[in-house]
Amino acid sequence: MRKIIISETLDQIRVAVLDNLKLTYFLIDNTSQQASIRGNIYKAKKNLSAKGIEASFVKIDEEKNAFLSNYHPLKADFETDGSDSYKIQDKNFILVQCVSDYDPRKAPKVSDFVALPSKFCVIVSKPKFFGISKKINSEEKRGRLRSLKKSATKSLGIILRTSSENQKLKDIKEDIRQSKAKWKEIISSFNEEKNPILLHQEDNLMENVYRELMTEDTSEVVVNSKKLYNYFRKQMSHNLSSKTSTDVKLVSEKEDLFKSNKIDKEIARIFHKKVNLKNGSFLLIEEKEGLTVVDVNSGRSLNNKKETNLTVNLSMAKEIAHQVILRNLSGIVLIDFIDMKSSTERKKVFKTFKEAMKGDKAKHSILPMSQFGIIEMTRQKIGSRTSSLVSESCVSCHGSGAVTRKDIVCYDLIREIISLKKNTKKTKFIVEIKKELSETLVEILDKNKRNSSIKDLEIVTSPKDTEQLYKII
Repeated sequence: MRKIIISETLDQIRVAVLDNLKLTYFLIDNTSQQASIRGNIYKAKKNLSAKGIEASFVKIDEEKNAFLSNYHPLKADFETDGSDSYKIQDKNFILVQCVSDYDPRKAPKVSDFVALPSKFCVIVSKPKFFGISKKINSEEKRGRLRSLKKSATKSLGIILRTSSENQKLKDIKEDIRQSKAKWKEIISSFNEEKNPILLHQEDNLMENVYRELMTEDTSEVVVNSKKLYNYFRKQMSHNLSSKTSTDVKLVSEKEDLFKSNKIDKEIARIFHKKVNLKNGSFLLIEEKEGLTVVDVNSGRSLNNKKETNLTVNLSMAKEIAHQVILRNLSGIVLIDFIDMKSSTERKKVFKTFKEAMKGDKAKHSILPMSQFGIIEMTRQKIGSRTSSLVSESCVSCHGSGAVTRKDIVCYDLIREIISLKKNTKKTKFIVEIKKELSETLVEILDKNKRNSSIKDLEIVTSPKDTEQLYKII
């Protein structure tokens, strides 16, 4: 069963999703500003000088440019006929949707294929297209949903989402009607506006939680805000045929929901490299810009005669899938399992991992385990990595996880003093240095006390709140 916990503090909202009491998702947002532009729809001005190339920059408002890319998470599923009938454009402008966020080093990525999601369907800019989620396997259920094919029109297409599988047709039709009305407003604004402009802003965090994370097995939603309580009650009243078993609870705003549900420590560990399992084995997770490496270690687990390399790898396969989703890892992920003797064992671990990843909402691709025990996978980037929501780079190690050795810092300091002595008439210097470095510096000076270039140095300890390693006065 699923439980959703939502805690609001001033303008910050935190969301934790527990499946069978285990933390599955953690989200955080600030209501005073939009954290992500992914999903936003714009009227963009074309780069008319870039004719003939497959991608170029477009202007999405008066100041910002975006990279018009052929990529869209859904686009590959629809371009079977090779046509570009999904493009909505006029002479100088084109309708685009953001598929990535701003990055300090590059412009956001946008696509001319536009998709507008709602609870049970997705409106797409592919006229007359009608599709049903591939995750709905029952032919009987697919046949029932095909009766809605007429919903697709000559101006838009419809995809029925996995969440529509067990819903009443009248509720799905109502969802489609509301989505079409929203789509009509977007197209109308596109035709009326004369300049690049934001036409549709992607839903806020609460709307995303209701749309994406509230499933049929959600038994409880616990909030500490009257506003959030009223929002969920209102949303559920609009759709009486579903989620009738979900209980929405309002608790005091003074209650620390994450602490009372014993998930505060688990959230704090999201950015930790090491993940310990009860059997004594552990994972090491190294997150880099476009690559994550996961290393499986047996630890002390093999002291237990019941544990083998295979049993450890099987339990780790499930935990790794959990960590990939919880940490929202994206790009390339390399998983190095403990060596196994037979291909049969490797196939068993691969199958277990693939099965554990089935609940992932992000698109991913997993390659079979190599003979070296490594599984390679790629995962779609949706929003920021969870670790970046609760941590930032260390000012000392700059995110590397390591700091410069004390003796190296001290020798850099000495070289700086020698250089100053050569270039100035000053002969005496005061060195203000952190306490943890001062002992190393004194030791180096003592070893080299006969050297005249380092004589007449006065060493004092820096104040505790000083970030600077040393200062020469």
